[in-house]
Amino acid sequence: MSRREARVSEQFFERLDELFPGERAAEGAPSATDFLLHDLPNVIDVLAEDFHRSTLPSGHDDETRVLVAQGLLLGAFVVYAELDRADAVEIFYLDIDP
Repeated sequence: MSRREARVSEQFFERLDELFPGERAAEGAPSATDFLLHDLPNVIDVLAEDFHRSTLPSGHDDETRVLVAQGLLLGAFVVYAELDRADAVEIFYLDIDP
């Protein structure tokens, strides 16, 4: 199977800004930039390489799938994604384990 194109939606970035501060906290809590640099590239690779085998059905609808992962600088997180009409992965939402 060939690698799919994978992209991140504007909705994902809005959610990222809700969950993370703009800069790393003094006590070391990760920032949005930390997530983008350290965790998101791996998520994109995993989803682009094998979307269906690396995800689970979301239970919300037939199109949406979830990837549960462990962050490098934070605990577990969940990424919501689906395939678009061109068979590319669109990552559109994020939840984290506080």
